[in-house]
Amino acid sequence: MRIIAIGDIHGRSSWEKILEKEKYDHCIFMGDYLDSREGIAADQQLKNFEAILNFKRKNLSSITLLLGNHDYHYLLTNSERYSGFQPEIQAEAAHMLQPAIDAGHIQPCLITENLLFSHAGITNTWCKKNNVHMIDLQNEINQLLQTSPDAFQFTYGKNFSPFGDDIDQSPIWVRPNSLKEDMIHGYTQIVGHTTQNKIRTDDNLLLIDTLGTSHEYLIWENGNFDTGCYL
Repeated sequence: MRIIAIGDIHGRSSWEKILEKEKYDHCIFMGDYLDSREGIAADQQLKNFEAILNFKRKNLSSITLLLGNHDYHYLLTNSERYSGFQPEIQAEAAHMLQPAIDAGHIQPCLITENLLFSHAGITNTWCKKNNVHMIDLQNEINQLLQTSPDAFQFTYGKNFSPFGDDIDQSPIWVRPNSLKEDMIHGYTQIVGHTTQNKIRTDDNLLLIDTLGTSHEYLIWENGNFDTGCYL
């Protein structure tokens, strides 16, 4: 199987160039569809997000959309606001997000073979705190978004880090150092969330939030990792 994984979107339309260029069996978007860091207008961010959702609806089995923290804070059930929040688009963003979550078109994680994809990563501590069992990890985490969305909120832990660098943090918030400290075993975790100058591997962790820096995306085929670049 040939898998393409595309890092945090933040309003960028570069995903279209990638998918025009690449052949793939499955493509995974790592989340954060909104809140541009490059001056992309709010209406363009929404149009781009709508295009991604429509692409998913037309390709249900071959496209996975993961949830990021910059999506989560637009849900009407969540009162938290993170950096970059755009209050003027909340109603429209929520109107797009909630039905997609309800339909299972946006989810917190995906497991295929021994690869575990999520926006930020999954720790043992967060799983234990939320009674998530390893036997049915993907389904339990994805179902938790439907039944207990508060489980994905920002949580201060022993480090009291304002950036999410705590093992208590959820799969849309935990930072790489804390993730490495408390990673669940048996998987190679692939995450976005924390910007990298280029795709970086660190033992069983791959950090791929690079669309805005090196313009790289991840390719996995026949057990091997490679990188592509859309420029």
